[in-house]
Amino acid sequence: MAGKKPRIVAIDDEADFISMLEDYFRLRGYEITTTSKAVHGIELISNNKPDVVILDLKMPGISGDEILGLLKSRQPKAKVIFITAFDDAGKTKARLLNAGAYAYLDKPVESLKKLEDVINAAYSGK
Repeated sequence: MAGKKPRIVAIDDEADFISMLEDYFRLRGYEITTTSKAVHGIELISNNKPDVVILDLKMPGISGDEILGLLKSRQPKAKVIFITAFDDAGKTKARLLNAGAYAYLDKPVESLKKLEDVINAAYSGK
């Protein structure tokens, strides 16, 4: 297990953000698959069996909430990290964490290194 990096799927409708995540994590040796289409994300999750899923909350077609529900029923071990600009004084954050999300980070992400730390903590079960 030492040195093994988590498989990541990232689903966010902001193409620039997805591209930035891909570049950052690939350069560091992570296996990352991304999509800007939420519906395609469900397929990626099924096909790639990720350890960690990075998820936006508000996307066209299907919400991050719905994807979290599907993920928890199909792959309960996968850790979900929400990254969203949606703000409602913490109500949504509390609801998502109660629903099984591992973490909830605000967008814009203050640093990709911090995100990497959260991903690795999720993967190692901390």
